[in-house]
Amino acid sequence: MSPTAYRFITPAICVALSLLLCWQQSILSEPLKTLLPQLPFILLPIAALIAALSNQSRELATSLMMLCAYWLVRNYLQMPLQSLPAAQIFYLLSFFVPAVILYLLFIPEHGLRHARGTGIALLPSTALFVLSQLFAASPNLMAVASLANIDDQLWNTHLSPLSGAWYLLVLICAVTMASRREHIFDSSAAGCMLILFITLGWIDVANISAIMFIGIGLLLTANITSGLFYIGFYDELTQIGNRRALLAALKTAGNHYSLAMVDADHFKKINDRFGHDLGDQALKVIASCISKTGSGARAFRYGGEEFCLLFKGKSREEVADSLEQVRQAIANYDMVIRDKTQRPSQAAAGQKRRGATKRKSNLRLTVSVGVVDSSAGGSFEQLIKLADRALYKAKAGGRNQLAFA
Repeated sequence: MSPTAYRFITPAICVALSLLLCWQQSILSEPLKTLLPQLPFILLPIAALIAALSNQSRELATSLMMLCAYWLVRNYLQMPLQSLPAAQIFYLLSFFVPAVILYLLFIPEHGLRHARGTGIALLPSTALFVLSQLFAASPNLMAVASLANIDDQLWNTHLSPLSGAWYLLVLICAVTMASRREHIFDSSAAGCMLILFITLGWIDVANISAIMFIGIGLLLTANITSGLFYIGFYDELTQIGNRRALLAALKTAGNHYSLAMVDADHFKKINDRFGHDLGDQALKVIASCISKTGSGARAFRYGGEEFCLLFKGKSREEVADSLEQVRQAIANYDMVIRDKTQRPSQAAAGQKRRGATKRKSNLRLTVSVGVVDSSAGGSFEQLIKLADRALYKAKAGGRNQLAFA
């Protein structure tokens, strides 16, 4: 499954479960129906707490804003929307929440340790609460616009064409970003927009706000938690597993497996000559290549320019051909270093000359590989040491080759 598809699984499941529960409410017992309205007040604070502990300002902002939105729905929208301040609160939720989500999509994550990040986390819910109380205290404030918004309905929903288009725009932005970026927040934003659109559009359906905000609470909690898991077990630069993930994988490797330590040759010289940006790009290339290794290999970044390949149920002889193929693939990979001084200042001119500029130089990457299998005996740490010795043997033998422990 592609990473893009994976990012949409959780929102899709939460939306589907919420809709199914709305449709099949009759199967719920009365005690469960009584409990439903309270669950968002449990799930959303849990999501906010996890976001705060993980130093995620945008996720915290969304969790608190959704908690405030649900409180407003339960306190002001359980009456006819044509009454005041219900119409004003509905109008506020229809436009304010999507605007905040759209803003959060386009700003970087600052973290809660910075004043700006704390402000981003707390301001949306605070502003939503203050504005709602202004409407509640002043029934005539924006009453005409609010009532007109209620009367102008989109299809069979309670949303107006303008607010419906506004939700659709933000939803499209969130889906587009989720498909192109690797930020968990983007998929959370997409799910929240779709669920909130359904909630406000069919607000008169029994228990719809409780059920849909349960879905939002589950979505935010699951996404924030999976984001923490990703941070803990995946390398941010290369997007493959880190050393902690390797140790976890070894617990299910059994007693028969092989390890290959892969190290970039002359990596310090690459950094010194071409800069760390190109060095990072070289590591990404190596990670991409070794991730395609056959024989059921799993790739991990062990540290620095060193990688590890784990082959479950394979001897070192059985993985030798696959390792040789990936070594050759890396050696044949042509990293082009273009001369930045020759680049035109205008993008249009650059597109016309794309592929026509002369290369400043080509960087040929090579790796050395040390291989060992569990038949050598000993613990994982001992096997890693043996694989490292084999790796040093490959380095001493001229680099760009395999060596066995």
